Amino acid sequence: MSGAGLPPGRDESEEFSVLIKALRDSDQRLEDLTSGQIDTVADREGRSFLLHRAQDRFRDSEAAKQVAILNALPALVVLLDARGVIISVNAAWRRFAAEKEFAGVDGGIGLDYLAVCDSALGVDAGDADRIGVGVRAVLAGDAPSFSLEYPCDSPTTAERWYLLTVTPLDDTQRRGVVVMHLDVTVRRHDEDALRRFVAAMDTIADEIYLVDRSTMRFVHVNDAACRVRNRTREELLALGPEEADSNSRVALIRTYDLIIASGAEAKPVEMPRQRLDGTRGWIELRRHPQRIGERWTIVTMVRDITERKETEARIAYLSRVYAMLSGMNSLIVRARRRDVLYQEACRVAVEEGGFLLALINVMDPDGVKVAPVAMAGKSEALVTATRACLASKHAAPTALVLQAMQQKKAIVSNDTQIDPMVEFADMHVEFGLHSMAVLPLIVSTRAIGVVVLYAGEREFFRDDEMMLLTELVGDIAFAVDHIDKDEKLNYLAFYDVLTGLANRSLFLERVGLYLRNAAAEGQRVTVLLLDLQRFRNINDSLGRAAGDALVRLVAEWLTRYVGDANLLARVGGDQFAVVLPQANQNDEISEFLERTMVAFQHHPFRLNDAVLRMDAKVGAAMFPDDGDSADVLYRNAEGALKRAKRGGDRYLRYTRQMNESIAGTLSLENQLRQALEEDQFVLHYQPKVNLTSGKLCGAEALIRWNDPRTGLAPPGRFISVLEETGLIHDVGRWALQTAVDDYRRWCRAGLSEARIAVNVSTLQLRARDFTSELQRLIGVEGNVAAGLELEITEGIIMEDVKHSIATLHAIRALGVRVAIDDFGTGFSSLSYLSKLPVDTLKIDRSFVIEMALSREGLALVSTIINLAHALKLCVVAEGVETEEQARLLRLLNCDQAQGYLFSRPLPAALFEAAYIRSRSAA
Repeated sequence: MSGAGLPPGRDESEEFSVLIKALRDSDQRLEDLTSGQIDTVADREGRSFLLHRAQDRFRDSEAAKQVAILNALPALVVLLDARGVIISVNAAWRRFAAEKEFAGVDGGIGLDYLAVCDSALGVDAGDADRIGVGVRAVLAGDAPSFSLEYPCDSPTTAERWYLLTVTPLDDTQRRGVVVMHLDVTVRRHDEDALRRFVAAMDTIADEIYLVDRSTMRFVHVNDAACRVRNRTREELLALGPEEADSNSRVALIRTYDLIIASGAEAKPVEMPRQRLDGTRGWIELRRHPQRIGERWTIVTMVRDITERKETEARIAYLSRVYAMLSGMNSLIVRARRRDVLYQEACRVAVEEGGFLLALINVMDPDGVKVAPVAMAGKSEALVTATRACLASKHAAPTALVLQAMQQKKAIVSNDTQIDPMVEFADMHVEFGLHSMAVLPLIVSTRAIGVVVLYAGEREFFRDDEMMLLTELVGDIAFAVDHIDKDEKLNYLAFYDVLTGLANRSLFLERVGLYLRNAAAEGQRVTVLLLDLQRFRNINDSLGRAAGDALVRLVAEWLTRYVGDANLLARVGGDQFAVVLPQANQNDEISEFLERTMVAFQHHPFRLNDAVLRMDAKVGAAMFPDDGDSADVLYRNAEGALKRAKRGGDRYLRYTRQMNESIAGTLSLENQLRQALEEDQFVLHYQPKVNLTSGKLCGAEALIRWNDPRTGLAPPGRFISVLEETGLIHDVGRWALQTAVDDYRRWCRAGLSEARIAVNVSTLQLRARDFTSELQRLIGVEGNVAAGLELEITEGIIMEDVKHSIATLHAIRALGVRVAIDDFGTGFSSLSYLSKLPVDTLKIDRSFVIEMALSREGLALVSTIINLAHALKLCVVAEGVETEEQARLLRLLNCDQAQGYLFSRPLPAALFEAAYIRSRSAA
């Protein structure tokens, strides 16, 4: 479109180009021209009009750009005129104003900003007042700018922090100000977090350094770092991390970036460090990345581990000595000649103990010379040099050797290279020998020689090491003493040929030695006897050779487990003995036995192609409580073992009552054997009653002993002895035969419905021929099998569920019913109950009593009855003594009951009179 007043033939764009060129020629900007200047630049042919239009367009365009820029800013921006009235705001301010519910529209344009500040109330009044003062100062030209950080609450968000800045719109004219509110909440939170972190750092004893990865400068160092480096915090912060770390900047950057990339703590690094006092120590350095705000901070923690490293070194030293002690003890058991013992002792000291050199000097038989008899070293050169030095002295003992033998005590030099008492100092320097100990070999109160040990460390021989080494040399002397004695006798007579362990005689001798030491030092000594279970079965099934091989395997395992063959002995075909010379408390013995039994049971003994797992019983006796001599301790441990084997205990400690009990058991055993031979056992029958009809439905056979000395004895007095001695097989067989005979008689009298229940013991149930014996007993009479029920205690079944299930199936296959006696006391699993081939469940008397006393007891009995009925089992309640108990059982639909409410157990004659004759009379 052509503009008015334009020269003919030209459009507006052409004219505009001409004007722009004219402006360039005049070196002026379009937006800065006044009307008079426009008229001067433009001619009077209409160009003035066009130039005014171009200037308006340009200014509109620039204003739009400024508005777009302001709206893009995340800060809240307000433009105030010279009076403090809002003339323009950006989009962020509008959203803020809407949230704050400012009066007016369009973000509060037209409001008096200063008036709003002056009218603020409450917690915001103080900050608003300071803002008003600052804005007025900038508007008046009294201040070039103003800034303030203040908190601001929002009804929809948590507290936020803003940075307010006030700057003039025009540096030359006071036309207004720009007020900008920038959200600095994240920075404030980061600063608060850093302050809390810093405060926590100063409470930690380890050195901590915070490094900003972007600047590679320290952010903070804690008090511990300042203290260790003996510098102020300002001095350390002025250093770069590479200066404090003694590492290159490039290496640190690479390390930091790897940590940040992994996002996890770097692997701890241990390194030596020179302390400020010149001593050397050890530190552990840990680094991990920490994101603080938008920046990564590397947290470096430095811990002084000098004490720990020294402790580790001491443990390593002691471990060497313990390894040597273990190897030496094993050697002492094996060695049969003194020369072998001496040479092997030196070898073990070097190879196991880590000593650089070990030698043994022994006095000759005439008591004139002390000469080296054995030597071992880390290198052949050292051994050769030592021999040369000793030869140059013509085998004369050194001063330290003489001193140790004369005083009969160990002599130590912990820095041999400066000790004037130590000879051959040049050799010590050449081969790095820094410490030595000379320990006398004392046999029967006489020093027969010395053991000399050389270590490569200074200050090696301290109290802990010397205590162990003195004990070790004492063991060597003990072995020497025995070798001397056994040269006249057969040394092997003291050892078990099959296992290499001590036999009973040597074991008792060793126990006696331990007892003498324990008596002098107020210590306790424990003797254990261990008996392998089912060992005869292995001999019978696999043969004697396999049994011997198994014994050797057990001996090897015990030696490894106990750690010292001198503490062990084989004292019988399947029995081992152990002495614990330093077990001072019962708890220690119990813990040792518990650990040993568990480990033994779980260890697989591999015998040819078979893998066997063994069990054992253990008897224990402790000095001085259970005996003051080796023989008495051994005998009492043997008594405890016998009691453990008879009972269900895996291990027992001897008690004084055991002697009396054993004596009483032996007497009672003899009486019971006589009772069986003389038919002193009788059966009493307790009736079972159908709770619905009240009629007799069966009877439980209960064994009694008619002792001619004391009268009728209940089963609690003798059943356990019958089981311990194995007499239960014979007595149980008699009870079954008697019950079957009585039932046949009852059937002939017309009382076939009175089924007889007979109790069966664990030993009977586990016997291989029990079912075949039962079959022979009942014969071919089907009614006898139907009239017989075997009661088996729940606990017996649960001892070996798999075997029990197989046996019970075989019993039921004969037509004999099976009842679980005392149900609820054997902790059986319901999952197994559903698998057990049984017919009857007998509720234990304790549950029947509790049923009438509490809701819980009633609920428990109800649950048992419902469970049994769900499994189609008959339920019998034992120990019913009151009408209330019977009433509740009827309400719970219990099938049968027995107890004193109905009748006490009766002799066979009285039972028959009460039920069979009364029935005949009816």
